[in-house]
Amino acid sequence: MQVETTIAADTPPFPKPGRHPGFSSFKTIRPILYPARWHRDLLIQATLDPAIEAIGQVFGAEAGRDELNLDLILGGTRVLVAAMHDGDGRLLQERRPGAVVLAKSTVLAEPRAADARAVWATRGLAVQPGDRLRILIASEDGGSHPIRELAACVRHPDADPFETVLSLVCRGDLLIDMKDGLQPEAGIRRRVSARDTVELFPDRRL
Repeated sequence: MQVETTIAADTPPFPKPGRHPGFSSFKTIRPILYPARWHRDLLIQATLDPAIEAIGQVFGAEAGRDELNLDLILGGTRVLVAAMHDGDGRLLQERRPGAVVLAKSTVLAEPRAADARAVWATRGLAVQPGDRLRILIASEDGGSHPIRELAACVRHPDADPFETVLSLVCRGDLLIDMKDGLQPEAGIRRRVSARDTVELFPDRRL
């Protein structure tokens, strides 16, 4: 059952619309408002992480102005994650023991940050229906396939084979394992749809 989001009147202000637009992906149920540009990198990385099933936002009066609090579902377990500037973790642990703290320097570490941005940049690519279906058929065994293998399924003359596969990752058709970076041998597998994201977790207050 969906629980409506409640935002208290004393909730810290988020950026005005247009400065940092809400982030949406196949793992969110509504746009996630983020106060700092680097938080977008975290949301991209969480979307591309095959271990994370869903992403939700947590609102609370105690949140710092540059702090982003998220509910992540990993293996069916809800995990509270707080993204904040380096050195602010002790303050958060005092307020909310048990929360996982992600520092800005960790989120922006290379090459992970650049690789995730490169993949996410393909999200708006026009993928031909035939190419999409061939890729999905080739990966329907549920196993992991190198990007280069699935890229061979792309036949449209004007399409970049690798970007086509990555675009399907951004849409939620496929999952990518980038623990060794974005390279031709990176593993790709079909995504099995999670439970209804709305039921998995609605946004909530701290």
